[in-house]
Amino acid sequence: LVIKMSGHPPFGAQIILNGHDYVACQARKRGMEFSKQGNCFVQVASTTDLAAVADTLRSENAAGLLYQVCERWIYTACLCFGLKREEQQRSGFRYQYFTYQAEYSRNYHFRSGQQMEQVLQALIDRTRGPLRLDQVKTVFGCKKRPCRRKLDQGPYATVLETPAYGVTVFKVHYGRITLKIYTKGERVLRVEVTVHNTEQLGFVKR
Repeated sequence: LVIKMSGHPPFGAQIILNGHDYVACQARKRGMEFSKQGNCFVQVASTTDLAAVADTLRSENAAGLLYQVCERWIYTACLCFGLKREEQQRSGFRYQYFTYQAEYSRNYHFRSGQQMEQVLQALIDRTRGPLRLDQVKTVFGCKKRPCRRKLDQGPYATVLETPAYGVTVFKVHYGRITLKIYTKGERVLRVEVTVHNTEQLGFVKR
């Protein structure tokens, strides 16, 4: 949990919650065996059990639990530096929460690292050259969205990066959406889709 707060009124705040850390904590409570590198689960004893833990973030009471976490920390650990407890109660100061960024990811485990590299390189070779804007809009599901005009005004690009030896990162940017494919560990291929501003997709969850 990370909270970034402005030091002056109206004390705007950004609360960053890592769903991967939540899943890891819940998995430990259940005694599950797994290995994690950063945000990536590179080894899991039971993928079915881990998926069941992750699905709790989509349950009906998930929004309520997240709300409680935000309420627990923002008033007692952060806002108290700007408004004393008595001032908060007297003024009725309250926060409203909105989803700003969301990420969905998948890990694909291979039996050998060589097989994983072959799949990744073949995917890059087949898609990077002929990938056109209309195809990207179809991939991201933006072709029929009512707010597609806003997305069309954003940047569109495909990028191939090699930040470290033996690591290849393939990115597709479209507006405020990014698709990222890269290797993690010796036999894990990770796919991430990040929505950097959910408001541009035509909905804001409270």
